[in-house]
Amino acid sequence: MDWGSDEHKELFCRFFIDTHKPFTPDELPWPDLDGVTIEKLAGFPIWDYAVHTERQVFNKLTAYAAEEPDPLLKEALALQAYEEGRHADILKYFLNRYDIPFKEIPDRPLPDNLERCFMSTGAGECIDSFFAFGFLEISKSTGDYPTELIEVMEPIVQEEARHILFIQNWLLFQKQRRTYALRGVHSFLTLWSFWAAGWSRLMDLKNLGGSAFTIQAREHENSSMSPKDFINLCQRENKRRLAPFDERLARPKLVPRVMSAASFFL
Repeated sequence: MDWGSDEHKELFCRFFIDTHKPFTPDELPWPDLDGVTIEKLAGFPIWDYAVHTERQVFNKLTAYAAEEPDPLLKEALALQAYEEGRHADILKYFLNRYDIPFKEIPDRPLPDNLERCFMSTGAGECIDSFFAFGFLEISKSTGDYPTELIEVMEPIVQEEARHILFIQNWLLFQKQRRTYALRGVHSFLTLWSFWAAGWSRLMDLKNLGGSAFTIQAREHENSSMSPKDFINLCQRENKRRLAPFDERLARPKLVPRVMSAASFFL
């Protein structure tokens, strides 16, 4: 594949558009949950943040798609914006259905550079998805939550695999379309976006309770998996979830490589 070519653009945009699955939150097979499970879910201090984050991503991508001049890229970006907005709607439907309280956080103003904003947003999604793949698999094995609830989450998490695959190829496409001199600048900005996204998530954890948040998470999960084993699980799940898609598409490499290096020291 000639990265940055029209053929590459056609491949990763058509892949994303053609694999979209239309549904609404109320069409998902939500199970009845007992009071203990609902109380456990309500104990996580993340719901305000999660709904707000998905809504912010929707706003950013909608604005960026509107200014994209290429019709095919515009269609794919607008579709990802729609899916991110649907994720926010799914979260709100889930919380309302089980009477889990959350607060609506006001939207933040959009930045001026929307392309840079999507780069940063995409970096964060790559980080989040890598760990989400592992967490969902742990939930399946520990029996902490009903299988029926996990099955509802399964297609949503798999949708994130589509997102990070699109983001990786969009980043590569944008880099290769630049002059040779500017490709290094793009690579630096990409690395900076991943570093900033990672740091932002560490600060978010701190604001949600720091070490107390970690303790709460361990209290809610019965897994005794070590950090190194968890990273290895995330690596396997990352490969498994991306495997069904066209092998010509570039796979995300930065987060898996960084975590492989980190696991070496654990």
